[in-house]
Amino acid sequence: MDYEQRLIQLRKAMKEAGIRAYLILTGDPHHSEEPAPYYAAERRYFCPFTGDNAYVLITEEEALLWSDGRFAVSAPQELKGTSYRFIELYRPENLDPYTYLKKHHLYPLGTDFSILSPEDLSELEKAGEVRDISFASLLPSRPALSNDPLWDFSNPQYQDLTVQEKIERVRQKMREAGAGAHLLTSLDDIAYLTNVRGNDIADTPVFYAYLYIDLTGAFLFANPSRLSFSIPGVTVEPYDHIVSFLKERSAVPTLVDPKECNAKLYRLLANPIPGAAPSKLMKAIKGPKEVENIKMAQAEDGVALLKFIAYLEEHPIEGKNEWDLVQILHSFRAEGKHFLGESFTTIAAVGPNAAMMHYAPSEEKHTTIDAQTLQLLLDSGGQYLAGTTDTTRTFLLGKPTEEFIHDYTLTMKSLIALSSSVFLEGSTGVTIDMMAREVMWKEHLDYKCGTGHGIGYLNVVHEGPNGFRYRLVKGKNEGCVFAPGMITSIEPGVYKANKYGIRLENNILCIPDISNDEGNFYRFETITYVPFETKALDLSLLTDQEIAWLNDYHKLVYEKLAPLVDGRLLKILKEKTKIITRQ
Repeated sequence: MDYEQRLIQLRKAMKEAGIRAYLILTGDPHHSEEPAPYYAAERRYFCPFTGDNAYVLITEEEALLWSDGRFAVSAPQELKGTSYRFIELYRPENLDPYTYLKKHHLYPLGTDFSILSPEDLSELEKAGEVRDISFASLLPSRPALSNDPLWDFSNPQYQDLTVQEKIERVRQKMREAGAGAHLLTSLDDIAYLTNVRGNDIADTPVFYAYLYIDLTGAFLFANPSRLSFSIPGVTVEPYDHIVSFLKERSAVPTLVDPKECNAKLYRLLANPIPGAAPSKLMKAIKGPKEVENIKMAQAEDGVALLKFIAYLEEHPIEGKNEWDLVQILHSFRAEGKHFLGESFTTIAAVGPNAAMMHYAPSEEKHTTIDAQTLQLLLDSGGQYLAGTTDTTRTFLLGKPTEEFIHDYTLTMKSLIALSSSVFLEGSTGVTIDMMAREVMWKEHLDYKCGTGHGIGYLNVVHEGPNGFRYRLVKGKNEGCVFAPGMITSIEPGVYKANKYGIRLENNILCIPDISNDEGNFYRFETITYVPFETKALDLSLLTDQEIAWLNDYHKLVYEKLAPLVDGRLLKILKEKTKIITRQ
């Protein structure tokens, strides 16, 4: 692809529009982390970067890409041969895109207000004129949005609350805020509140819609032809009627999240009441049925990964490539009774590829395994009728160096430290993150990402507002107080460019520990059931308590998976979960 010719075309259009810079954000009008191809097409047409969390800024002379440390290795590789310059976000020596715009006074600025949050637009407007412009019309074509049928997920077997009960809880929060209405634009919240699912975004069972709730009714803006069922208490309107609908009700005091609602809709409201959507916390705290079903999904997922481990044990894989392994793992998941699809693009990275945190192979681009291949980092998950999973294991394929064994053991220590933590009510992920991060920091290492993220219930795999991160990051809806029922990942790692990458990941459920005169204490229950690669551990670096934790974990894995397998799989399960001791 000739990106330079495309930039020439874009700059010509910018000049005709009278703007000095054009900002392309990653997203859609619903603040989705990974938007549908229709919305991702513009950025990918003008810039070769394929990751998420990116800002592309085109000026008369420069082409700049900002993204975070997960892509510090892969982004420069993807930009090679173009005039783009990569700037890593969140590094103190680097300007963020908004500060860069202000410092260089790149105004008038053009950007698509339907992708921008009102908070960000207000910040940009402090330094100059910002115009609502999109150059997506320059694209020869764009992928179509899905119009597939939506499906009803309201079966009491899977839900703790009905749609009416969920909406009434939202109304109670609206009354407390003095609001007569609530505008909801985030797709995961809409799917949660309506008990409806779709396939509009790859690997995420959500659908493009808006939801407007007032004190007497609720209105879902989605293509009515996609629903063959009714939603109790909800009126369905065409998706594109949202603008005229809001204009008619602009004076109603409306609860709306200025971090998530797009600026174009937000500015139609004459009386917005800024605040977080009540459904954020509601869906983060899973109910008893949801927890029970998620554990069932985790066990089914564990069986699929056990089959993959057996495959590695029983088949020569030299000559196979990363994409082959992705397909093999998918086939094992597809054998599960409740499996619907992956929860994100599978990361199967061997050797140095694993140092790129979000590297993912494809049928066209992959690395073949040979005699020198050291390890396989496999980060994958599934969407099941009973829940969503996200698991990472790093497997040995060759003979490990002392450095690799040390770093693998360090990663295990980090995971165990956070998994074992006990904390007082009121603690946030920023507080608890230190349990995992300190293990790395003591050796002057750091992984350039959060330690973990919330996980949805047959919903987005990256769900806020719970997460583990030592600092709050712009654009990340994390940092809330932890509460029983929240499910979060733990995924520390060591990444060494041109050498290897190591990551270990479990999902954990926040549960009560004890209550006494000091307050309410919470802890975590691990709900991922997949053996670790103990051959890569240096037990001399683990404490007796850490070894005991690992043995207890493997006992749990055996108890969960043994009833679901037999024959050779049961034999391998016994071997992979056997007690480890110091020699």
